[in-house]
Amino acid sequence: MSLAKRVSTIGFMAALTCILTSMFQLYIYETHGYFNFGEIGVYVSAILFGPIVGAFAGGLGSAMADILLGYFWYAPGTLIIKGLEGFAVGLVYSLLNRLRFKRNFTGLVSSSIIAIILFSSLLYVGLNYYSGSSEFSFGFPILGYGTVNVGIPSIFWIFSSILLLIIFIYVYVKVDLRYLYMALSCLVGGSIMILGYFLYEFYVLSYGWAALVEVPFNFMQMLIGLIVSSMICVGIGRRGIMVGG
Repeated sequence: MSLAKRVSTIGFMAALTCILTSMFQLYIYETHGYFNFGEIGVYVSAILFGPIVGAFAGGLGSAMADILLGYFWYAPGTLIIKGLEGFAVGLVYSLLNRLRFKRNFTGLVSSSIIAIILFSSLLYVGLNYYSGSSEFSFGFPILGYGTVNVGIPSIFWIFSSILLLIIFIYVYVKVDLRYLYMALSCLVGGSIMILGYFLYEFYVLSYGWAALVEVPFNFMQMLIGLIVSSMICVGIGRRGIMVGG
């Protein structure tokens, strides 16, 4: 990829990440942060265009969203944390994709373990932090935001978790091995993001152990980003325009 093309790609993906981060919010009172869909943009950038684009698009796009939304105290940390997250996702995916593992028993076991981890985590976080009545804000900074109260029953998380477990194993066995690569890459990058924000809030913003409150919200961001970005990237790849690595 030429320098001019790389710069234009970074600009476009950073803008997309900023929009995805800004369009939906769930305010977290204890840490003065917010849940969002920005991980989708970070992961898509990294998987499609590699670690450099993933780092700049993720860091710059997410930091711009913090500033636009008024969470400017998070912007310096976001620039570094989301930048590292995007770089890690792009790097790990690129390495795994070049190894080109074959479907075998070891791969099936690995895929099943990842699926069980995701299943258990989604069930636990969903039941404990997202069940019941929640207030969500959606919209764009320029146009304003609307607020809606949503009641989420426990059965929704039970059903979603089981469905995720079945789908993840199925797509590995029958559909596309790249789902496994993407899941592993996003888990690595997402772990950096979760740990990074915890340390930033604990030490830099001095929130202390209140920073733990945001961990399940960041985990859910990672999980949603993993699922949606995988579907987007595999769909794009099947049309012959996958760039990644």
